[in-house]
Amino acid sequence: MSEDKKVLPLKEGIDFNQPICDMNGTPIQATEDEPLRLGSACVNALMGQFEGDKADGVVKLKRFNLAQKLGDKDGAFPVEHLNSKQKRLILDMAEKVYMTLLYARIHEALEGTTDEDTD
Repeated sequence: MSEDKKVLPLKEGIDFNQPICDMNGTPIQATEDEPLRLGSACVNALMGQFEGDKADGVVKLKRFNLAQKLGDKDGAFPVEHLNSKQKRLILDMAEKVYMTLLYARIHEALEGTTDEDTD
């Protein structure tokens, strides 16, 4: 007897080329001609430094390798699938180096929501 197997569609990757918007939904400008892109914000967070950073070399290499994966390729950021550890690495760094708005927009793009699981 054959069993019907459910085939779940693959979730689309994250578009790191999408602009990051302010509270009114207007793209934040990185330069006069270019909006701030999700990829740029994530790469900058991963490569960021903050006082008290106690990451060892292994963690720093993970940050670097992920930043390279997400980096600008020929004028555009990629659409990528990230696992939960990669998302957590970006969010942990974004939390430390960015203000609330940028952290929330990155969280929204990576997790699909700004809602928290815990109260």
